[in-house]
Amino acid sequence: MKLIFQIAIGTFLGTLASQFVMETWHTHQESIAKEATEKLRIEQEKVRLEQGSRVRDLILQSRQTNAHQSNKPPASFIPDDAQPELPK
Repeated sequence: MKLIFQIAIGTFLGTLASQFVMETWHTHQESIAKEATEKLRIEQEKVRLEQGSRVRDLILQSRQTNAHQSNKPPASFIPDDAQPELPK
C-alpha cells in the first residue's frame, strides 16, 4: 500500500511539475512573439513616418519649384487689358 501511495504522489507531482514547466514555456514563447510583433510594429511605424516625411519634402520642393515657375506668365499670355475689344 505504501508503494502504491508513493507512486501515486510521484505521478501527481510529476504531472504538476510538467504542467508548470509547460505553462512557463508557453508564457515565455508568447512574450517572445509579443516582443517580435511589437518590434515589427515599431519598425513599420518608423518606415511610415520616414515615407510621410519624404513625401511632404517632395511636395514642398515641388511647390517651391512650381511657385518660381508660375510667377512668369506663359509666352503666349496676353493680359486682358491689352487685348483689343471685340465689337458687340
